[in-house]
Amino acid sequence: MRTPEQARAWLDRHGVTVSEWARAHGFEPSVVLALLSGRTRGRWGQAFEAAVALGLRPAPEDGEVDPLGRDRNIHDRCEVRGERT
Repeated sequence: MRTPEQARAWLDRHGVTVSEWARAHGFEPSVVLALLSGRTRGRWGQAFEAAVALGLRPAPEDGEVDPLGRDRNIHDRCEVRGERT
């Protein structure tokens, strides 16, 4: 897992802006900026998914049932650097 500072440094090392990364992964740039600045902890919704994708939070276990019964796999959106976070 990473800290917000480590995630921002990772993007900087690769020459990718926060907005570019957010759009490439289907997130609102403002959500990702809020995560990296510490304004939100990424506990719910899109902020949670972005936090998992950035490696700030652990992903739910494979095969774990979604509490809302949604038919989606968060691991499909949360692949970073070719490895699951």
